[in-house]
Amino acid sequence: MQERLCIINIGNELLLGRTVNTNLAWLGKELAAIGLPVSRSIIIQDSDAEIESVLRTAWRDNDILIMTGGLGPTDDDITKNAIAKFFRKGLEYRPEIWEQVHGIFRRRGIKTPLINKSQAMVPKDFSAYANELGTAPGLHYQKGGKHFFALPGVPREMKYLFSKYVKLELTNTFKNRPLSITTLHTWDISESELAEKLSQLKVPQGIQFAWLPQTGRVDLRIYGPDPDKVSSFEKKLRSMVDKNVWGQDEDTPQSVLHELLIAMDLTLGIAESCTGGYLGKLITDIPGSSQYFRGGVISYSNKMKISLLGVKADTIVKSSAVSKQTAAEMALGIRNKSKSDLGLAVTGIAGPEGGSKEKPVGTVWFGMSIGDRLTTKRVVFNGEREAVRLKAAEYVILMLIKALRSNS
Repeated sequence: MQERLCIINIGNELLLGRTVNTNLAWLGKELAAIGLPVSRSIIIQDSDAEIESVLRTAWRDNDILIMTGGLGPTDDDITKNAIAKFFRKGLEYRPEIWEQVHGIFRRRGIKTPLINKSQAMVPKDFSAYANELGTAPGLHYQKGGKHFFALPGVPREMKYLFSKYVKLELTNTFKNRPLSITTLHTWDISESELAEKLSQLKVPQGIQFAWLPQTGRVDLRIYGPDPDKVSSFEKKLRSMVDKNVWGQDEDTPQSVLHELLIAMDLTLGIAESCTGGYLGKLITDIPGSSQYFRGGVISYSNKMKISLLGVKADTIVKSSAVSKQTAAEMALGIRNKSKSDLGLAVTGIAGPEGGSKEKPVGTVWFGMSIGDRLTTKRVVFNGEREAVRLKAAEYVILMLIKALRSNS
């Protein structure tokens, strides 16, 4: 029977939305990889009563608890005392932890603040994990086959302690089969269209299948303990939606394009308007993009489109800046300007204003110049300004990926 595992993240800043809970995402991925997927996650306030209340039910209902946050030396870090109270354990002084804390400050040439002595107080019968990256040790307690871990909330420290101590403890104790996980990335098809296309698909026993809508595209995730079953189901699924699959697992649009352009020995130039440099950022996020990326022009104004890209003034007057004709001339213009093999162009209305009945907010025209082919496409994206910009930047990359694959 699968063990139940609960993650408890403590922090008012998480509940206020001031800090993104990256710890949960990272832990979920790591735990699934060792065959211990998370059954439940909870975010709570820095409060004695809240910690005690959650621990009462979580310790009763789960085999493994992992708690993050609130282990610092200041008054608002109350987690350790609340843990000790719940498990009815007094705090005892651990000189080796105090010496480790001293060492951290010595290496920095700073006198150790006495407030940090509280870090060396550990609940009785708990193991303390030395934290080489900070002053708060990790904690481990086990009873009746159940395991409790408390880790600092600082992501760097949490990851270090989990990787060095917690992961080893869990893999030695629970001989679970790691989950086999595959994610297919699709585009140019809505979630509802995908659902319709896959409506007759039967999911085999022991396989989990999840829909994961992204910004402007949909991911399909398959996972289970049997890698052969996962692989077999993935092939069946791919055969049904293959023309819409652009990547898998850790792929991003820009990483797939990167590999393609290097393999095909092609260069690229880009012309952006509504994306305001977002497209260039995505492309240059990948180390080594200088091998093929010649550069780009952010032609936000009509004047820049005309002077730098050679868009005809008459085109903008007759067809407007957001049009098939302008996108086509931008793509040709940047290709000629950068002397690249390929030219991409994006021009649109990101909002929140500037739309009309004929061209609502979210309207984007794309231009693509490859060899003697000039392709244009119009898409109307939903969402606020930032979502439209991101969707447009990724969409034109995926357009180019599809075109290059069809030519290869």
